[in-house]
Amino acid sequence: MSDSHPNSRKQGFLQGAAILTLGAILAKVIGALFKIPLTRFITTEGAGHFNVAYNIYIVLLNISSTGLPVAVSRLISEANTLGKRRQVQSIHRVSVMLFLLIGLVCGGAMFFGAQAIANWMRDPEAVYAIAVLAPAALFVSVCSAFRGYFQGQQYMTPTAVAQVLEALSKLLIGLLAVWIALKAGLGWPQAAGASISGVTVGSILGCLYFLTQYRRRKIRLTAQEAGEPIPGALHTAGQIIRLAVPITIGATGLQIFIALSGRIILGRLQDVLGLTLAGATSLYGIYSMAQTLYMLPSALVQPLSVSIIPAVTEALALNDHREAQRKAESALRITALIAIPAGVGLGVLAEPIQKLLYDYDPDTLAIAGPTLSILGVAAALYCFVLVTNAILQANGKPAHPIYATVAGGVTNLAVCWFLVARPSVHIFGAALGTVAYCLVTVAVNLLSIRGSISCPPRFFPQIIKPLTAAAVMGVLTHFVWQGSGNVILSIAAGCGVYALGVLVLRCLTWYDCTMLPKGELIAKLLRVKPGDESVGG
Repeated sequence: MSDSHPNSRKQGFLQGAAILTLGAILAKVIGALFKIPLTRFITTEGAGHFNVAYNIYIVLLNISSTGLPVAVSRLISEANTLGKRRQVQSIHRVSVMLFLLIGLVCGGAMFFGAQAIANWMRDPEAVYAIAVLAPAALFVSVCSAFRGYFQGQQYMTPTAVAQVLEALSKLLIGLLAVWIALKAGLGWPQAAGASISGVTVGSILGCLYFLTQYRRRKIRLTAQEAGEPIPGALHTAGQIIRLAVPITIGATGLQIFIALSGRIILGRLQDVLGLTLAGATSLYGIYSMAQTLYMLPSALVQPLSVSIIPAVTEALALNDHREAQRKAESALRITALIAIPAGVGLGVLAEPIQKLLYDYDPDTLAIAGPTLSILGVAAALYCFVLVTNAILQANGKPAHPIYATVAGGVTNLAVCWFLVARPSVHIFGAALGTVAYCLVTVAVNLLSIRGSISCPPRFFPQIIKPLTAAAVMGVLTHFVWQGSGNVILSIAAGCGVYALGVLVLRCLTWYDCTMLPKGELIAKLLRVKPGDESVGG
């Protein structure tokens, strides 16, 4: 197959976001099927070793999914909108070579420096997991170029399919490898290294899938297009780097600071509170598994932040600032509809959810419950970090999220340093540091949007109705749990009340609905009419 037109597979930004979200949901469900039994196999101590390395992978994954490819997709979207198909091809070719070089450097550094990295992270026994993860750095980087190529044309299906393939590999290969390691009598550090092999194999499979899709669907130039002048490779590489560096820092800021704070957390637990390495990594494992749940809402919003960038870029390339504003406000509304109830639900049902999933004993649950309740606040806020980052990047302000990231990151490290060392707070200080990061980052981003964009989207009008519906949901969910003790019933009741609140308050607009597949039918079902705009109905 070849393109007869640059927009032959173009998907509306909410349609593209829906496809990415479906992929993210499947990947997260598969990921849960991996992590839940993994924790039972290797205990919280082994999970601590696993997550020291896995936090590095999360940084790589975010670079691959919302960092480097976003920069490429923005350049490709602009060239595609203006009909410069040869330039689209050139941008992709240069990005592949550039990201291949980056992957080789990062992968080599991880493999040959695995022990040094593990020592610096204050967990020397994580060396096996870090070394096994190293090849993923190469393949994740190459995948970035292909993600950007397809996303810049607002065609999100390959990204979603690759994400599911990677998750399946993590589940099947990872659990098989850890089972073999434990049967062979290896210790928790070696088992943690074996379990992460599925991540590396998944990155290889994802890369192979992208290559296959590109060969089938790459742009075929006409003779006239093949003769069009294009910028040189060095100029294009410079453009990608100038965009990629700030976008990558903004997109991966929390994960970078989580990796850095891991060293502080483990160090303070051992050096100040006097815990052994096993005791410290066990506490860190509890915190890390709570983080797995806290990251679920952002996995649903991240596709929206990826999809909104080429959509807003397209509107700005056509000098339609009002359309760019409408798309940004729609993204904020959808984010609020997902993020706020998810954060409330995690906060209210923190203990029963973790008891159900991880089968913690009462002592462990006494630590895990409050940790996840605190992270529930951060879960909602971090979704707005992602979407406000994307709005700034799409409006040609890629450096602005860096300021917010640095401000939030420094706050996070400071909170972890001071609070984790307090015996009455210990690991809860890590969760509070995450909340501080998200709160500061969102605040700085909103100030940047208001001060630097000529037609800025309005923030607070987009979140009032979802916040109201989520508050009612949280109260009812709490009382259902207290009365029944059944976590499934409590979740079902909360979801039902929230859905009713969304319908009654008409939280979606006509514009939102028309951007979705079968949008007019959805609008009719939700009783949304033309003219219901701007503030969620």
